[in-house]
Amino acid sequence: MPDMSDEREILEGLFSDAEAALERGAIHKASALCHGILRLAPDHAGALRQLAAIEINGGDPNVALEFFERARQLAPADPDLCHGIATALRLMGRPAESELALSAALKADPGHGPSLYDTAMMRQQRGDHKGASKLYLALAAQGVGHFDAAFNRGVTLYHLGNLVAAERWFHVAAQLDRTSPKPFMNLGMIYRIWGFVKEAVACQEKAVELAPDNAEAHWNLANALLVTGEFERGFAEYEWRFERAGRAHRPAGAALLMPRWRGEDLRGKTLLITLEQGLGDAVHFIRFAQDVAARGGEVVVESLPALAPLLATAPGVAKVVAPGTAVPGAAYYVPLMSLPYVLGTTLATITASVPYLIAPASVHILPKASSALRVGLVWRGNPQHENDKRRSVPLDLLAPLLDVPEVTFFSLQIGDVGPEHTAWQGRLTDLAPLLTDFAKTATAVQSLDLVISVDTAVAHVAGALGKPVWILLAQGNDWRWLHGRDDSPWYPTARLFRQQRGRNWAPAIRAMVQALKSFIRS
Repeated sequence: MPDMSDEREILEGLFSDAEAALERGAIHKASALCHGILRLAPDHAGALRQLAAIEINGGDPNVALEFFERARQLAPADPDLCHGIATALRLMGRPAESELALSAALKADPGHGPSLYDTAMMRQQRGDHKGASKLYLALAAQGVGHFDAAFNRGVTLYHLGNLVAAERWFHVAAQLDRTSPKPFMNLGMIYRIWGFVKEAVACQEKAVELAPDNAEAHWNLANALLVTGEFERGFAEYEWRFERAGRAHRPAGAALLMPRWRGEDLRGKTLLITLEQGLGDAVHFIRFAQDVAARGGEVVVESLPALAPLLATAPGVAKVVAPGTAVPGAAYYVPLMSLPYVLGTTLATITASVPYLIAPASVHILPKASSALRVGLVWRGNPQHENDKRRSVPLDLLAPLLDVPEVTFFSLQIGDVGPEHTAWQGRLTDLAPLLTDFAKTATAVQSLDLVISVDTAVAHVAGALGKPVWILLAQGNDWRWLHGRDDSPWYPTARLFRQQRGRNWAPAIRAMVQALKSFIRS
């Protein structure tokens, strides 16, 4: 009969075989060996850990949790096992319990790297960038060359508005992993915000060099090029938007049955322009319908109902349909924002004749005219927009406009404004209840002398109607407003007021106050 030492030797041999199988990638054999070990020794710590890891990496997290918990009974203060339990719980969709397990791991070992990282990630994902940033710093301070810790430290600092520190950490990350495009993509974003457009382009070009098939890198390069006015390369790179995560390569509905238009002869043919991106984008790019129609084709345009009556007035548009509507006889489709690429638009050839939209004359929005200058205000965009927090302006910052005499202000702001109107009591007429679609918004804009807006669809409507429009632009503005200009090649009646370094709106608003006084005198 074998003695205890023989049994230990057998178990050690089986476990060595299991580890060797894992190294060869023979997962099933390793699993079978570990299960065999547990039949002989139910408390074999190594076999329990290996089976837990196997289940975590491609099996069932519920089974993994069972193995981790059995192993932890043998070593309650082992931070690796606490972390394993946390990972299984996270994969099972139990984040609160997962975080408790991570806390147990860090209590056992405050410097436990995997637990520091996962705790930081969880905090970052729920928007606690400050808490996450501290944990990434603690992890980076261990000096183990943790790329993800350095990179995500930069990301959290970026979200906290500390761009100087974020820049430094992205440089650290770039040194830790010279093959990753991500630090260069984010450095490019910072340099765009700071107005260093050449450096922004260089960073995005480096990202594309490192990851030629990375759609996000190409998208960022497109935006960096376009903001400099380099439209030929920029719009070519902009085509990568369809390869980004969550974006279909081709639109749904009727367009699936058609080839995409790439500049073929349109004489006697119908082209469907498909909807994409935001309402402001539709107003901005519908100008190209007349260029397409000039090639001899009939132009049918997709539109959301709220915008359809307005887009139908654009030159060159024969018909407006709901997205996905069948268009019998259509020969091609083209995404709306691909038109400048297909047409070869450059900064010098922008179609900029305004007005190119017409407000319905039969709808009356504003009260009877007075001698005061009538100014419309929009200070916030769509809260669902990824950049809305940066591009929007608190209404109270615009209060200096109230000091300008002989002005009546009208709010074109849609959505809940809460107590924002307080400082403007009696000086701001709220038109929102009347603005049920963009035709009514256009009519209201047409009745005004001036529109002051952040970068929203209303600014595009005012520009497309040929009305004077002053646009407040945040640092790192959208590419279409270019860099460093106070005018727009897209909208001859637009004037741009740019936020200064440090997200400082005050200089732009002071300039706007003086401009408003001059506007009244003129």
